[in-house]
Amino acid sequence: MRRYHPNLVRQCLLLTGGLALAGLGVALTTRAGLGTSPISSLPYVFTFFTPLTFGMATFAVNILFVLGQVALLGRGFPALQYAQLGVVLVFGVFIDLGMWVGGLWVPEAYWGRVAEVLAGSAVLAAGIALQIHADLLFNPGEGLVKALCRVTRARFAWTKMCFDVSLVASALLLSLLMLHAVRGLREGTVLAAFAVGLCLRWLVPLFRPVRRWLFA
Repeated sequence: MRRYHPNLVRQCLLLTGGLALAGLGVALTTRAGLGTSPISSLPYVFTFFTPLTFGMATFAVNILFVLGQVALLGRGFPALQYAQLGVVLVFGVFIDLGMWVGGLWVPEAYWGRVAEVLAGSAVLAAGIALQIHADLLFNPGEGLVKALCRVTRARFAWTKMCFDVSLVASALLLSLLMLHAVRGLREGTVLAAFAVGLCLRWLVPLFRPVRRWLFA
């Protein structure tokens, strides 16, 4: 039987497109001024008391996620996955670009800001769905969750939820310690968490035809 392999160039294009959409989605969610998504909560808080941009802080925090995978898996960590650092560097650039684009117009009405959070969540979910179907490299946050699952034998969905909650809790603690106030975490953080999850459940199956394009 003839075996078909994915087209590497197309995988890279799909991954890059997914990173661009995800970066724009994070930026739109954040620019609404109602908080940011859980996965971005910790780096976003860093931007309030350091000279780092949102994208730079995202890159710095994700370095810790990659080191966490190495610590958990040891020699079981695939050498290819070190390329996650390059992926998150590109992701950080797209976040900063998205923050600039999103800053050109921010709704004044509260309902408009809620709509922007929902729109950003949908765009972020689309970017994640494309990265999933590219099936080339892990996002460092997702890679750390998978490493935790491998070590603890826990379910991915449960571990992912606990990981997101721990990020928000860490961001909250850091904000209180460094800023003596809660910054970057609001109702939009909770809204984005549910909206991204719901959109992913719909978009991942919807984007399955992309797999045929990869193997063409």
